[in-house]
Amino acid sequence: MTELSISLPGLLVALFLPWLVGAACARPLLPGGVPGRHYLVVGFGYFLGCFLAALALRLADALGAPLQFFALAIALGLFGLLVILASRPAVVGQRAPGMGQAAISPTGKALVGGLLALLAWRYLTLLGIVVEQPLFGWDAMMNWAPKAIVWFHRGELSEFVAPGVWLREATAAGPYTLGNPAASTYPEMVPLVFLWHMLGAGTWDHPLLQLPWLLAAINLGLVFYGLMRMAGAGVVAAVLASYCLLSLPYLNIHTAIAGYADLWLAAIFSFGAIGLHEWEQRGRVRMALAVLVAAVMCMQLKNPGIVLGLLLLLGVLRIRLALRYRTELLIAAALAMATALAVTFGLALDLPGLGHLSFEPGQFQVAMFGPEQLSFHTQVAPAVLRSLFDMANWHLLWYLAAALLLRIALLERDWRRPGTLAVIMLALASLYFVVFFFSKYYYHALTYITLNRAVLYVVPVLVFWLFTRSARVEGK
Repeated sequence: MTELSISLPGLLVALFLPWLVGAACARPLLPGGVPGRHYLVVGFGYFLGCFLAALALRLADALGAPLQFFALAIALGLFGLLVILASRPAVVGQRAPGMGQAAISPTGKALVGGLLALLAWRYLTLLGIVVEQPLFGWDAMMNWAPKAIVWFHRGELSEFVAPGVWLREATAAGPYTLGNPAASTYPEMVPLVFLWHMLGAGTWDHPLLQLPWLLAAINLGLVFYGLMRMAGAGVVAAVLASYCLLSLPYLNIHTAIAGYADLWLAAIFSFGAIGLHEWEQRGRVRMALAVLVAAVMCMQLKNPGIVLGLLLLLGVLRIRLALRYRTELLIAAALAMATALAVTFGLALDLPGLGHLSFEPGQFQVAMFGPEQLSFHTQVAPAVLRSLFDMANWHLLWYLAAALLLRIALLERDWRRPGTLAVIMLALASLYFVVFFFSKYYYHALTYITLNRAVLYVVPVLVFWLFTRSARVEGK
C-alpha cells in the first residue's frame, strides 16, 4: 500500500492556527475571574476558530481571490493578532463562592487521575480509528465532503444546486449537484471546515483530514468542564460529569465516524444553552455576546441548527425582556390558540425574509420546512423508548434523568417561573414530539436514522442539568 501524499506542516497549521485565533477572540467574550474560564476559552476557541476559518474562505471567494492556503492563514493570523492587541486584558476578579472552593482530598485526586487516564486511553483508541480508516459515513460522503472535494480541485466555492436544476443548467464548468437531493440547500460550515484542512494538507484524500472531529469531541469536553466549574461545581464533580459525557458510546461513534455535522452542533448549541443559564442565574452578562455568536454558528452547521440557533436567540430575548411569568403564559397561550385556529381553518401568507407560511388541516409549511403532512404514528413510541432506555448508546443517562425528574416533581413541586434553559429543553422536546410522532420523519425514528442524532444535540445540556441539579438538591 502506497503512502498518501500530505503536507504535515500545512495540516498542523490548518489544525492549530484557527484554534489559537479562536481562543484569542473567545477571551474577551467570556466573563473574567470565574472558575473554568481558561478551559472555556480554549474549548470554545476551537469551534470559533473553525468558524472564522470558514468565514475567511467565504470572504476570499466573494472577493474573487484564489483560495491559497498560506495567504489565508497569514490573513487569519493577523486578524487574531489585531484582536489580541485591541482587546483589553480580561478582568481579574475574585471567584464567586460556590461548590468549587474546597481543597481536593487525596481520594478525590485519585478519582480525578483515574477518570482522566480512562478518558486519555479512550481517545487514544479513537485516534487510532480515525487515522486508520477512510471516510465512510453515509452523510459525510453524500452531503458534506463532496462539496469540499469539488472546491479543493476547482480552487473556488462552486455552486451546488438541486438535481432538477442541474439537469437543466449544467455545463462542463458547473453548477454541481449531490446524491442527496436536499443537500444543495444545507448550510456550508462543515464542507468549509473540510476544505480548510484539505488546503492546508495539500490533498483531499487522507485519514488525517478527519482529525477535526476528534478535536471537536475533546474541545466539547473542555467547554463542558469549564461550564461545570463556572456553575460552581468542584473539580471532582466537574471531571466526573465530563467523563460521563465524553464516554457516551454514541458521542464516541460521532468522533470516530468523521464527517457528520451533529457532534459540532451538539457542542456549540450546548455551550449557548448553558451560557444562557449562566447569564440568567448568575448575572454574567458577558455570556450574552458569546451566546449570540453560538446561535449564528448553529445556523451555519445544518438545517436543524437553524431551529436551535433561533431558540438561543429567543432565550436571549426572554432574559433581556424579563417579563412576568403570567405575561409569558398569556403570550404562549395566545400563540398556541393562533396556531390551533390556523391549522383548523387554514392560513397562507408570504412573510418578507422568511418565505411562505401556511397551515392547513393535517399539513403545514414554514419557509423551506415543508410542506409536511401531519398524522399521529403510534408505533414510534416503542422505538423511542428502546433508543433511550434499552440501547447502549446512552448508558444509564435517561434512567437518571427520569429518576431526577420524578424526585423533583414529588419533593419540590416548585411551580415558579422556569429558567430559560428549562424552557428551551421543553421547546425542543415538544419539537421532537411533533417531528417524530406526526411528520414523515416518523420513519427515521423507527429505523433510528435521525432519532439518536437529534437526541445528541441536547445530551450535554442534560448531563449538565443532572450534575448541577443533583448537587443543588443534595446541598439543601
